[in-house]
Parts: sequence; C-alpha cells; structure tokens
Amino acid sequence: ALAEPIRSRLTLENDDRSYTVEDLLPVCEQLDIPLVYDVHHHRCNPDGLTVAAATEACLQSWRRRGREPYFHISSPKHGWNGKPGPHADFIDVADFPAEWHGLDATIDVEAKAKELALLKLKKELFLPPWPGDEATARRGCAISTPQDAG
Repeated sequence: ALAEPIRSRLTLENDDRSYTVEDLLPVCEQLDIPLVYDVHHHRCNPDGLTVAAATEACLQSWRRRGREPYFHISSPKHGWNGKPGPHADFIDVADFPAEWHGLDATIDVEAKAKELALLKLKKELFLPPWPGDEATARRGCAISTPQDAG
C-alpha cells in the first residue's frame, strides 16, 4: 500500500497510445488515487467506455479522495481525419464533451495558443468572463495552460 503523503499527490492519466481509462480505473481504485481524464487521448486510444461513462468514472475517482476533478482537453492539429497526436493552436468547440457542461471541475486546456485558446473556447461555450480575461487577451502570453510537447 502507498503511504498517504504519496497517494495524496499521485494521479494517473490515460494516454493516446498505451493505457486507456478502462486499463487505469482498476489501478486507481486499488491504489485509491484519482484518474485525470484526457478526452483527446480517449478519442485517440478508445476503449469500451463512452465519454459519458469515462467522465463519470473519473469524477468518482476524484470524489472518493475528496478532491476537485481534473480533466484535459485538446484538439488535433490536423483534425480527426489527419494524425490526431499533435495539438492544435485552439480547441474546436465540437471537441468539448457535452457531458462536461456544468461540471464543477478543473479543465486543463492543452493548446498551442494557450490563454487565447482558453478565451476563445470560453466565448464559444458562452461562459461568463473572468477577472483578467481582457488583459490576458491583450498580452497573449502563457501563464497556466501547458505547452504541448508533441
């Protein structure tokens, strides 16, 4: 068994080539750690779960630990008919799962345009502005969204 200080900081994430949500859920349950659900990876490396089922299973993995759920979203640079691996500059609003609307969760936007991608997605989803959105749009610089390594 993992010590609590380790377990409290550890998460697993489904990936786009090897480990699916279905593969990782039993491990997360056994170790009592949450699963970061990456919907882009799930679409690249599907399993027997729907987006709705994977979302719910991942939500439960976070709730068991009393922590805020955490998800990743990105869109493929060359669209879903091309090579889906590299991330696009922006998120295609069609890639945002309907199941995620209204969730109380952190959704990490993985896009090359960083904050500009977040602002564009928020606008397309009709989300209200946050303090600092205007300044972020003028700066166009990165603060909190990760840069795609691919």
